[in-house]
Amino acid sequence: MHLVGVSHPIQDARGKAAGRTRYAADLVLPRMAHVAMVFSTVPHGYVTSVDASQALALEGVYGVFHCFNTPEYRFNRYRSQYSQTLIPEEPVFARRVRFVGDRVAAVAARDLETARRAAALVQVEYQPLPCALTFEQALEGINCLEGESPIRDEFTMEIGTPPSLEEGLIAVTAHTELGRLHHAAMEPHVCVADYDPDLDELTLRSPNQSVHGIRTVVADMLGMPYSRVRVVKTTMGGSFGSKQEWTVEPVAAVVARQLRRPVKLVYDRAAVMRSIVCRGPMRAEMTMRFQPDGTLVSLDLDLLSDAGGYIANSSDYVHTLVGKMFRCYRIPYGRTHVRLVSSNTPVSGSFRGWSSPEVALMLEHTMEKAARVLDMDPVQLRLKNVLLPGERDPKSGLPMEEVRTRECLLLGAERFCWTEKRREDAAFNAASPRFRRGTAVACGGHGNTYYPRYNDFAGVEMRMCEDGSVQVEVSIHDHGCGTGMAFQMIVAEALELPIQQIRLKEADTAHTPFDFGCYASRGTFVVGRAAQLCALKLRDEILNVAAQKLDTTPDRLYFDGPSVRSKDSPEITLSYKDVSWYALGTLCRELTAQEKHAVRSNPGVTGTHFAHVEVDTWTGLTRVLDYLAVHDIGQSINPEMCAAQVQGAVQMGCGAALREEIEISSNGQSTCSLAKYHLMNAPDLPDIQVELIQDGRSQEGPYGAKSIGEVSFVPAAPAVAAAVNQALGSDMGRIPMTPDRIMETIAKEGR
Repeated sequence: MHLVGVSHPIQDARGKAAGRTRYAADLVLPRMAHVAMVFSTVPHGYVTSVDASQALALEGVYGVFHCFNTPEYRFNRYRSQYSQTLIPEEPVFARRVRFVGDRVAAVAARDLETARRAAALVQVEYQPLPCALTFEQALEGINCLEGESPIRDEFTMEIGTPPSLEEGLIAVTAHTELGRLHHAAMEPHVCVADYDPDLDELTLRSPNQSVHGIRTVVADMLGMPYSRVRVVKTTMGGSFGSKQEWTVEPVAAVVARQLRRPVKLVYDRAAVMRSIVCRGPMRAEMTMRFQPDGTLVSLDLDLLSDAGGYIANSSDYVHTLVGKMFRCYRIPYGRTHVRLVSSNTPVSGSFRGWSSPEVALMLEHTMEKAARVLDMDPVQLRLKNVLLPGERDPKSGLPMEEVRTRECLLLGAERFCWTEKRREDAAFNAASPRFRRGTAVACGGHGNTYYPRYNDFAGVEMRMCEDGSVQVEVSIHDHGCGTGMAFQMIVAEALELPIQQIRLKEADTAHTPFDFGCYASRGTFVVGRAAQLCALKLRDEILNVAAQKLDTTPDRLYFDGPSVRSKDSPEITLSYKDVSWYALGTLCRELTAQEKHAVRSNPGVTGTHFAHVEVDTWTGLTRVLDYLAVHDIGQSINPEMCAAQVQGAVQMGCGAALREEIEISSNGQSTCSLAKYHLMNAPDLPDIQVELIQDGRSQEGPYGAKSIGEVSFVPAAPAVAAAVNQALGSDMGRIPMTPDRIMETIAKEGR
């Protein structure tokens, strides 16, 4: 391979560095209106009246839209596929508001300043209803109307054969709790909607993770044929899961259709934090049972999850969480009991890793406690229980293939000087009256595709231009991390072309093939493989046409860079341009290829993280001193991009473990400013070391690649949290481990 495995700058690096890259918020269309939102100021209640007279009196205001003057459009923000039978419970404009930040009205005006001024003048009256802001209040059902149940979903799932409890097993129970997390993507949520009343066509442009998913929701909501709704994925400035659910797009679509003119809706940071989605809070009690030698025999999990104001994806999220438990460790028997409640707080939604980081925190916290109970080294306990090559995921039934978690642990322990650090920490802690240091490890697994939960496939089309360059039509959804470059590299590698000769843009329902979207870490594994196979088909076409031109057979030809040579007469060379011109001018057809690839595997993809921290026992502040992430990735397509994904994930994980949390006040107000949401910044961290293990290649991924974007986040928070507990000799299970919580623990335990 001459391109794959070699680092390249991402495709739009130059434009971003120069400030020339255009995002959705930069788009300007003729006659475009700007939209500002009016959000609920009460956590639960009925909207009894909306007085927009003062707003409409402002010059330049085109309209104010709310539940009393628009059809009762409803949708499900989580729906991403036509086949999903999800209840459209969420209104575009709420009559019954479910949380502070619920959508009440939209104001359209000639410019954003006017729209915001007008929105501030809209007067809304509410009939308050009892609200639930905590787990306890939601379980009591104080926010339920007649006929509603406080438990919105409940199920028990068992996988494997339960062990005999008379075998002298050692039971270890740990309690874990996670707070709400903000995604903190640099780019806010944006949609530009353009409705053509003469053609009855609607075009939506937004940074999103599924153009076909949005089309499904908006077209069904408006009663329009899918062919009349076009969705274009624009350059994205980060998502981390927040842009795979639809909140701004349905609003922009309704307002554009009502006004019959283009509109732009941009949420500011406060609106994004309050009104989009957050990672939902969870409480868990996990019990692991071990043989005396540390072999894990069974696992029991009792989980309580809060969906927030609307159910959205939360039911599916907790069902998926159960399966993610089996992607890293050998668990002969697992039993899970899950309850889902709905409170009057921000909506819980998709977050990077899609439940893998949450279950990893529960697993690793219990593993750490078990290591102390069993008097075993934490690395050795994990080595005894990680899945090995050839073993199966008991939930999916699929082989984990060449999973390399054991190698990640061994290499990481060596590179991180595990034994030495633990010994040095003990000596440091014994001598220091104020600071405590801890070193810990955490493992985590994830997937590469929907399969086998859903059938998963991707389509790609390619055509060769007259000059021998290639255009690719493929529905990719780049988050800003360089997926476009990775796909260019995959195609260029197969065709033996320079990267600059490959042109591909992002997903557009009017031009690119159907695709489920950027979910389940499927982008490179599924869609990238389809691109590779399509390129190989195009290679065959090139050989077939060249053989006709040279009056020979394809097997007598071979590729030499972007040209074709004859085995019988090596001096005969046809450039791709020559072949393309012959196809067009003589055969009267383009050189094209199409591929539909359906995946039939989901190999093991895991990571092992090592963290070294120092806790100030006088202030509760924690400093990360050293960090190493080792990942089993198969083949890295663009190594620097993979390393950057891991480093960004570690930064997010450190924030989740130590600082970041959306808090809810007694009147339902949530944290909606970065001034009060304490992000972990890059200068707060050491250089994050990344090691990629690449010999555990997948059978189906392009060139053996597996996923990296989501799994890189899975072990991060558990590793840091475990290091804090190791430093203090504590058993804190609540994250983030803020200074206040650390000081409370120290005071409570007398440390």
